[in-house]
Amino acid sequence: MKSFAALGVFVVGLSALLSGCADGPRSAAATELLDRQGYDAVLRRSSLSYRWPADYRPDLDRLSADSAPGGGEAALAGSERIILEIANSCAWYRSWDDARGRADHARAEEALTVLEEVLPGYGPQNPDGRRYAREAASRARAGDPSLARQFTEANCDGVIAWDRTGIDAEG
Repeated sequence: MKSFAALGVFVVGLSALLSGCADGPRSAAATELLDRQGYDAVLRRSSLSYRWPADYRPDLDRLSADSAPGGGEAALAGSERIILEIANSCAWYRSWDDARGRADHARAEEALTVLEEVLPGYGPQNPDGRRYAREAASRARAGDPSLARQFTEANCDGVIAWDRTGIDAEG
């Protein structure tokens, strides 16, 4: 099973590097470090600000356990946002693909709207990721699931556990 541990270490290292190399004064938020409990609390609180499809919501216990810093380690505040953006992208790509497969046009259209309007805004520091999201949305609109599936295979499958409680019979 894949884990967010490597991504977490990368995020912490990259954030530390960027905050240490940036010109000008640093804000307190830019250098705030979170222990495991603080990270868990911020991840859970931040997850409420994301719109999730009805059929895919992350299991926050597992997401936090898999992405939080280990004992004695710390994560840079804001690193939970990257994890939530990945999870949210996975949720909407999967929801769209599932709805398309069921010919549920209403749910597919709802997901397409998020793919087109929300996902390209994630990761403002990553122009390649934003281009990928725009292209995936464009292809999805044309009925081509290839980039959505590529994203979920690379970032979601075996990594994110979904809380599927309360899902209707179709979902």
